[in-house]
Amino acid sequence: MKRFEKRIRKVTVNGFQFHCIINEYFRNESVSFRVYPHNTKTSFFEVLFSWKESWYFNLNLPDTCSTLIKYAIENGWVFNQEKQQMSIKQGDFLRDRNRRLKTIN
Repeated sequence: MKRFEKRIRKVTVNGFQFHCIINEYFRNESVSFRVYPHNTKTSFFEVLFSWKESWYFNLNLPDTCSTLIKYAIENGWVFNQEKQQMSIKQGDFLRDRNRRLKTIN
């Protein structure tokens, strides 16, 4: 059973540290996953998942967090510069990407 709360997790990807904030508050319309680089709070990557899709994976696992961060970097997020913001309003398609990466590794 999922607990509805806000969680903070530190993850290292390619030698850089990130702060992941997972907001699973039940009154929100979707589950929010937001990542900040360790050195700045003005740059972030955010993706929103529907509640239905968020039941199929655990955003709190380091592998899931790092997969999402790598996806953002591969798609143009320049995390080491100030005020670099990237947002995906409907990220349900990323669940399939995460599942494929798990089967390959």
